[in-house]
Amino acid sequence: MLKEYGLRCFAALLLCGMLSCSSAAVRKTKDAAAGQPAEESAAADATLMPRADPGYVQYLERQSMLFKSSDMAKVVSGSGIAWRNSAAGGAAGLLNHADTWVLIHPMTMLTSSQSSVFSQLSESATWPVLREIGASGLYVAPIQGSGFLWAKGRKGTDTGDDVVQYEFSRTAGAENQYKRLMQGAVGNNVLIGSDLVPAATGLGPDFFLAVRNVREYPGIYCMVEIPDEDWKLLPEVNAEAEGAVLGPTQVEALDRQGLLPKSMRDEHSPLSRAGGWAVTGPVRGVDGISRRWVYRYYRDPTYAVLNWEDPSQAAHRILSGSAVNQVGLQGQALIGLRFEAFQGLEPVVEGGGAGGTFSIEPARTAAQSMGREINRYGAWSWVRDDGLPLHALGDFLSSGVDYIFDSVFSPAAEHALLTGDAEAARFTADEALRLGVDFSRLVHVMPAQDGINYALPSLAGGGADGGKAAALRDSVRAAMRAAAGKNAQAPVQDNRLYATGASLAATALNAEPASAVKDIQNGHALLIFFKAMQPGLLMLTGQDLCGVLPLPPEALDNARNSPEDAVRGGYGLGSVSSMRAVSTMGTARAPQLYPPPDVQVHNKESFLRKIGAFLRPRRDYGISRGRLAARPATKEKGSIALLTRLPEGNALLLALSNFSRSTVTEVIDLSGIPGAEQVPSRVTPIVAGGAWSLSGKRVTVTLGPWQGAALVLGAGPAGATGKKKAASDKQQ
Repeated sequence: MLKEYGLRCFAALLLCGMLSCSSAAVRKTKDAAAGQPAEESAAADATLMPRADPGYVQYLERQSMLFKSSDMAKVVSGSGIAWRNSAAGGAAGLLNHADTWVLIHPMTMLTSSQSSVFSQLSESATWPVLREIGASGLYVAPIQGSGFLWAKGRKGTDTGDDVVQYEFSRTAGAENQYKRLMQGAVGNNVLIGSDLVPAATGLGPDFFLAVRNVREYPGIYCMVEIPDEDWKLLPEVNAEAEGAVLGPTQVEALDRQGLLPKSMRDEHSPLSRAGGWAVTGPVRGVDGISRRWVYRYYRDPTYAVLNWEDPSQAAHRILSGSAVNQVGLQGQALIGLRFEAFQGLEPVVEGGGAGGTFSIEPARTAAQSMGREINRYGAWSWVRDDGLPLHALGDFLSSGVDYIFDSVFSPAAEHALLTGDAEAARFTADEALRLGVDFSRLVHVMPAQDGINYALPSLAGGGADGGKAAALRDSVRAAMRAAAGKNAQAPVQDNRLYATGASLAATALNAEPASAVKDIQNGHALLIFFKAMQPGLLMLTGQDLCGVLPLPPEALDNARNSPEDAVRGGYGLGSVSSMRAVSTMGTARAPQLYPPPDVQVHNKESFLRKIGAFLRPRRDYGISRGRLAARPATKEKGSIALLTRLPEGNALLLALSNFSRSTVTEVIDLSGIPGAEQVPSRVTPIVAGGAWSLSGKRVTVTLGPWQGAALVLGAGPAGATGKKKAASDKQQ
């Protein structure tokens, strides 16, 4: 014991000595070894490399998030704000008010003239559209300042996702325009939501201050200063903030120098996460010393990863400031956490226990901390990561987060529509039920700008039947690539299928969209129906309401011409803006199958009215607050049935979806399902596609191609049945 204690003390002293050695101390040692006085060397450095312009540094700091986070903290510190709500939150509270949301990405929305997105959304035409589909939430993200505007000579399209500032982006709008939007939302009983600053930010003021070695700014990011004698191990970079990716050989060389870990846990993810190390060019610091920095990036070197676990807590302060700003000052009710860049952000250490296994930390810890803080300020949070394995959902939901992206049925539901095969959806439903996933805390998101993640986290291990999951994973990917390869409406890149809801249906049909609009509407509506007839939040997109298709290749000539850009075409929610050729940021207008939503509201046969016919009953029957009870057996390849216990009355919801292109008849036997034996013989169809009949505990349903049916078995909420009698005649 004494020996072990002595070794620990020695290690602690050694560590203290190492930490006390600044880069300047390292340089003094080198200079002394070379026979040159340290003072003369410092003077020579100052002559050859003057200090960074103090005025520019001050300007950067005034623009930085870390600087402004102190002002945000003062809003809460010493006040009663943090004690008005429980940090434990209450997910059901949001479902009671807004169970259906519409997500708008500002960079893809066309506005009239030079109006901002906030101004356009505050127009009176927005609110009747939301009422028609029963939506009480408007989610606009990202709305913060983008790093694209800080980059010199950067090519490509400004997507707005590389957040670098708390302030609204020029595309989103000004503060007074946001206030007008909030006034309209309050007057129409609509909540507003947006994303928190993500775990991987763009290259902006905070990053520029970090590479200039200003106080605690380097602690914001996962970055390491490389001594100049090791610069020979790095690739040449001319521009100081232009990151060059390090290859495996270079990382190993820096590992031998004790500067970088040879391997990180996120590199062992089964979900093909993109990331690595990048290096800057020489940057003149505030002390006049030229440095080069290696930093962790996510997706590409223009996204620098925050260091959640740095002792300066700088990254934590930035995220905390964002929460205060968005919830406390801007009044947002739902906050999205994009923390996927935090997953596996720790080195693989030999003899360290877990070896090279993947870890979701520190993402879960960060989500727990920020989720609790957001709850205290009176809002709700959701994790937007679409790459979480099913067995990880419970860990996040028990940590303080209110909701999480539905990786149970995404991409399983989209794949069922694409191929007519619901096997993957049935498998993941069974696995989620086995794991006890609370579906009322899932966010069912329609495909949009982020694409459809075919990394298949729901089949990535941790399940009861790993062999079947692995085989199913391979077959699903192969079927996806085969289907997408036949149609240009769904490009593929890095296991992501880039498609909208409408283009996914067009790809499944393998038809020209203009010649199959009605069939595309049916498939598109079925996908929404399947997601809507489950407990939890439903997140539609602006693309859904307009029937947006991907941009054709010729419209991408001035961008990166990548599949990711294809689903970022512009669209308008109003008649005037729908006719614009490009957005204010130069985004080309995408093909749009459906009329503008403000026109659809007045057409009884429109897509908007079609989905509103089952989205409003979703709210009236409290489906979002229900509990998924079982997946009754179905015999047809494209069929899936889900049974949900409704929160009010003695009732179950039976939702049956036919993803195949042929008519099917399914006999649903409820006799072996716990809880179903107490259900009386009363049946209320709230979405009736095809025909149905009831005999004892068996429900027989016949559905045509791409049809769905939702039947309430038993006594639902008081008044809902008579109120929605007309809905039984609507055909999904």
